[in-house]
Amino acid sequence: MRLKCEVEAVLRPVAGCSVPKTSRSSQAILTVGKEGGSQSKNAQINMLISTGKNRNGTKYQLSGNILRLYARFVDEGKGTISLVNPAQDICIKKADPIQLKSLLTVLRMVAKGEDVSKCMSVGSVQPPSASGMKALQTTMVVTSRREYPLTTSFPSALHNLTVNGCAMKRLDPRILDLRHLKTLNLSNNLLTTLPDNPSRWTHLSELDLSSNQLSVMPPALYHTCVKDSLSVLKLNGNSLTQLPPQLCELRGLVQLHVNDNKLSALPPTIGSMSRLFIISAQRNEITQLPGSITKLRLESLDLFGNPIQQLKQSMLVCSNVGVPSLREVTSRFIRTQGLTYTEKDLLPHLIFYLNNARQCWCGRYCFESCARYLQKCELSQLSSTVHAWDTVGSTSVPVESFLCSASCLEKFQNNPFTYWR
Repeated sequence: MRLKCEVEAVLRPVAGCSVPKTSRSSQAILTVGKEGGSQSKNAQINMLISTGKNRNGTKYQLSGNILRLYARFVDEGKGTISLVNPAQDICIKKADPIQLKSLLTVLRMVAKGEDVSKCMSVGSVQPPSASGMKALQTTMVVTSRREYPLTTSFPSALHNLTVNGCAMKRLDPRILDLRHLKTLNLSNNLLTTLPDNPSRWTHLSELDLSSNQLSVMPPALYHTCVKDSLSVLKLNGNSLTQLPPQLCELRGLVQLHVNDNKLSALPPTIGSMSRLFIISAQRNEITQLPGSITKLRLESLDLFGNPIQQLKQSMLVCSNVGVPSLREVTSRFIRTQGLTYTEKDLLPHLIFYLNNARQCWCGRYCFESCARYLQKCELSQLSSTVHAWDTVGSTSVPVESFLCSASCLEKFQNNPFTYWR
């Protein structure tokens, strides 16, 4: 019998001494069978652990060699086999719970010296076939349509998947089911849209969608499981005119690459992305930056090739602070509470209104009832590396900020620098 899972072999401490782990957790096929395929009830039972790097695997004797079995978390696909010799614990995880229960049932019979053939057929211990080992493949690179797996499935254990130059127009649903993915590279294709809910990408840390035909990033994408896991997002060479405010829900994002698009601005609440260290937005149509960007402490900021405006001094552009409308009050509540909304919930013009929320330096959101001001900012104070965007090499840029109330406006007028810093 065979079980596909993750396996980690751990040496047990001896005489109170701490012993390091003998191996890292890796995808494996665990095979239990009789020595040489013998049909004798007294035949020795062995276990073979085959990995992607070692197809022939490591063999362990089980007959008279099982110290203890741990099955408390078997419903979560976890279990442990403690062996006498060698003094190791074979830790199993990410296994199918039903198959794991069957395996542990056999091992309990082996530990008691019972004939396991009474409950099921146990064959010989043989390494898995080459096709069987494909299920353990963790990295796959496809660089042409000829290589794309049309008649076969993607290996379910994939951690890293690259699909380039395949003229893909829609994301293959089979890719959405790869729940172990950590990096996904779909650059140099023809993607025009993305699904709203990649619910199985719970471990995805890097997503590369460069050189496609994306004009809109679905806001719902940022409320899924990638919200907590994604650290690198590459959207270079698309046709994006704006980034949805929901992008700022990716609080774990470290790198944002949006070169060669048609962006006129960065999201107004980008300052809430506290872990963001690298922003690369070359060759867009950005003229000014949102005021919240000054909350970030960046390692690199690249705005080369943008028509950045020059500002001689800070100035209050307009003031429309007053009693907010009912629509604004409701919208402020929705954005402040982080409530999700889709096209099924609201009319298109209301979604557009919500997506264009502005954030005051006090942290509250505003829409129409606000004051707008421009302030000159030296970006060398925000980033250790700044790429100039003009021939002179200027690194000062106007930042656009908003004030949500008369109280915030008064504080700004009294001291436009100390209050915000």
